This record gives sequence, C-alpha cells and structure tokens, in this order.
Amino acid sequence: MITIKDEHILLDQTYSNAEAAITAAGEFLVAQGLVSPPYIQSMLARHRKVSVYVGNFVALPHGDSDGHPHIEEEGICLIQVPDGVNFGSGQKAQIATILFVVALKEKQLEALQDIAFFCSAIENVMALSDAKDLQAVQTILQNS
Repeated sequence: MITIKDEHILLDQTYSNAEAAITAAGEFLVAQGLVSPPYIQSMLARHRKVSVYVGNFVALPHGDSDGHPHIEEEGICLIQVPDGVNFGSGQKAQIATILFVVALKEKQLEALQDIAFFCSAIENVMALSDAKDLQAVQTILQNS
C-alpha cells in the first residue's frame, strides 16, 4: 500500500512539457519541506539522463544521486495531470497523467517497488487520473 499525506497531493494540474512538470514538482517538494531547492536541478538532470516516464501513463520524477544531500525529509508526493504531459519526444510521445514525485534515500527501493506494483494495473492509474478529490485518491491508494 502506498501512503501519501493529503498535503502531498496536488489535483488537476496542467504543464506545458516534462521540464515544466518536473520543475513544478520540485518546487512542490521544496514547499512541503521535503527537499532544498538544489534538488530540483538533480531532478532535471535525472530526466535528461534517462526519462522518468515509467509507462502506463505514469512518470516518477526524482533526483539523481547528486540530489541526495538536498533531501531534508523523505516523502512521496502525487500530482494528477488529467490532460497529461509528454515525457517523451515529438517522435515518441510518453504521456503521463500521474506523477509520483519521490524524495527518498533509505526507503527508495521499497517505495519504487510499491509504486511499480500499483501502476502495473492500468485501472489503478486511470482511477487516480479520474479522481475528483483527496478522499477519492486516498481510497484508491488504500484499496489497491
């Protein structure tokens, strides 16, 4: 089961491209006190090295190893982008409607496995994409 605090969930967001989504996700992590501002650059660097798109309409923005010193408190945030944002290219679109934003050190592998398992069921992702409020999101996460 994936546990995400209500204050770590953003619904109905819109971004023009992957870089804008990653930057906004990083700023959200900063605002929540999970990371310091330099972590955002490590998130962008990670995406430049290898796409943070993981399939099934899900992206998993997180920092590279250089970002670990900038993690203040471990946590996972969820950002819903109902209209989607392209994490691929013009030639190969990779549309994400859900962003699981991760700022983890110790529990990273366990959390990534939980997210991967959850997202392997497309009905879970579609339910999150369609959720209209925080209660609906929490119900989906708890019942998966």
